[in-house]
Amino acid sequence: MTATATRAPQLFTCTCTAKPEPHLASVQRILVAGASEVDPQLVRRALEDVRYDLSLFYGSDVFMVVTFQEGDEESGTVAAARAWAAENDIAEEPRGEEIISANLIFTDPADRPAWGERRPVDRPTFFYDAA
Repeated sequence: MTATATRAPQLFTCTCTAKPEPHLASVQRILVAGASEVDPQLVRRALEDVRYDLSLFYGSDVFMVVTFQEGDEESGTVAAARAWAAENDIAEEPRGEEIISANLIFTDPADRPAWGERRPVDRPTFFYDAA
């Protein structure tokens, strides 16, 4: 993806039950990073878990984007995440200036998936076991 490519939107129409009417909510950007070699099924399961958790909060129409550091496109973790995104009609793009909703980090090929919320971007990431 080039620097001039179209980015995913910043907001989507949320259909959760927290408000009586549909309303705007932030697009959920999931930063994927980690090991150059990883079991693709671990990445897929972790992304499914994240999508499920987000759908509980934002409703089934949650808009999710798989994002990654530019240059990491071919790492095992990112390649598996991009393949999952393509198969599930989920947007994917290199990380930009947008706020990251969650981090999905794999540090070892045998890692159990974990993800943590990160708001705002400059604060520490908190992880919990998503397995």
